[in-house]
Amino acid sequence: MAEAIKSLNASMAASPATGERRSSIVNYLPALVPLIGAFLVLAARIKLGPSAVPGDGPLIILAVLSYLIAASSLLTNLWAPIGFLQRLGLWTLSFGFFFNFSSWLVRWVTAGERENWIRMTNQITGEYHFWWFFSYIPYANLYDLSVAFAFGAGFATLLVSQRENSRFIGAVSTPLISLILLLAIFIGSEFIQLPPVLDSYWRPIHVGVASLSYGVALVSFAMAVMYLVKDGVKMEAMALAVAAATIGTHVFVWFMGGIKGLDPFTMSYRLNPGIAHANGFSNSGARVALPGVGVFATLSLLLLFAAAICFALYLYKNKEAARGFGHWLLRGSIIAQVATIGLVFYRIKTLGTVGSLIGSDQSYSVGKHLMGRDAAGKSVEELVSIGSNFLAMNRDALVLNVKANPVEIAALITLLVVTCFIALFSFRTEKIRESLPSLERIDSLIYKLVGVAFAGLAILLVTGAVWANESWGRYWGWDAKETGALVAWFSYGGYLHSRISHGWAGRRSVYFALLGFLLVIFTYLGVSYILPGLHSYA
Repeated sequence: MAEAIKSLNASMAASPATGERRSSIVNYLPALVPLIGAFLVLAARIKLGPSAVPGDGPLIILAVLSYLIAASSLLTNLWAPIGFLQRLGLWTLSFGFFFNFSSWLVRWVTAGERENWIRMTNQITGEYHFWWFFSYIPYANLYDLSVAFAFGAGFATLLVSQRENSRFIGAVSTPLISLILLLAIFIGSEFIQLPPVLDSYWRPIHVGVASLSYGVALVSFAMAVMYLVKDGVKMEAMALAVAAATIGTHVFVWFMGGIKGLDPFTMSYRLNPGIAHANGFSNSGARVALPGVGVFATLSLLLLFAAAICFALYLYKNKEAARGFGHWLLRGSIIAQVATIGLVFYRIKTLGTVGSLIGSDQSYSVGKHLMGRDAAGKSVEELVSIGSNFLAMNRDALVLNVKANPVEIAALITLLVVTCFIALFSFRTEKIRESLPSLERIDSLIYKLVGVAFAGLAILLVTGAVWANESWGRYWGWDAKETGALVAWFSYGGYLHSRISHGWAGRRSVYFALLGFLLVIFTYLGVSYILPGLHSYA
């Protein structure tokens, strides 16, 4: 027996690669176990029916809670590195991905059963669909894409986190994933009737590649942010960039679509009322001012702007007193933002029907909204008449709802989260930098992630062109979403080109990764809610 044990120990010592392979597989378990578990949930849903597993809605709520717990654990671990917190963050992130992906798979089966799998034949030609089950993959609207975007980012985070010195990335990526799922919840999970033009096997391929590529882009963005923190970029400089981006976004939305939510000059905050119906919630195109909200929203922006001025004086004039005052203003902006969000939800809940608050001066905007792309063929008088008739018939049915204003409310929450990040990371920043791996390690991870995102966006553009030719008879039409995706791809291409051809690395390259993701977000949301186009159906 003793000889046998010695022989076994000797063979293990002679084959270290076996132990390394086992260790590598164990490191990937947080990503593989929830993946397998989600497919088991799918099998249970198919074989045992809807009562066997939770619906896609409750699963999404569980996913958000898991992601938030993971974010809290991994963020705390940056200041107080504890093995338990790191493991808790990793495994709750794994649970978040499990619930997230399971929700999407359950929604797949629900979508098919809802229509009794009628897409076994083409709705136009009557031909048999050999991809009939494939065609029900939930990629019909922005809710579906958001859920897939989130689990793509969650899976990418888990894969990157397979090494212990890479697990810090969840501290930034999981809050962003939670925000995406919150947006999905605000949008609403109602099913839509898929237009026949979209009933193609290219749809799940094209949109699936998009969601996974977006997820990888999100993780590369989180890596880029942590690189800047590790590289010594001051939090005041980040706050200055956030303030500039916030104000720039307000100005852009103002010029592109008129005053949407906040009008700082009149200190009013307006939301879009709508009508609830069996298939969801329909927007009206009107705007109703929420009492008291505009004051706090304007105050939060003014405080953020004032903080940015103080930080600029500190960064460029080396005025230390301005730095301290700027942080107090930043905290004041956070308080005002919390008050704004709380009051928004309170007003939505308590205002009731708001049709009486909509004046006749909004008839044109209501008519234009109702006609959509067909508004271009109508005169001003016709649009005013359409809007007036709609308001006259539905004035008592118009109410405020989160689902009618998902992006605006999500934007408020996003700004609050980003501002809190700035304030939080300003506390004992050196401690955070010490807990992060080397700049070379982070830079290498960004390079790999950007490479994957670049390839994914390239496939996205190619499959989109082929599908467009099949559906609309042309490969490229300079549609807003097409152009946005192309510019985002160019940004990531600029990262790779400057690095490979000119040897750029570090901070200069990181800015390309940041820009690329911001362009991805604009393509993901801006087309559906700001810019008109053929992709606005999402």
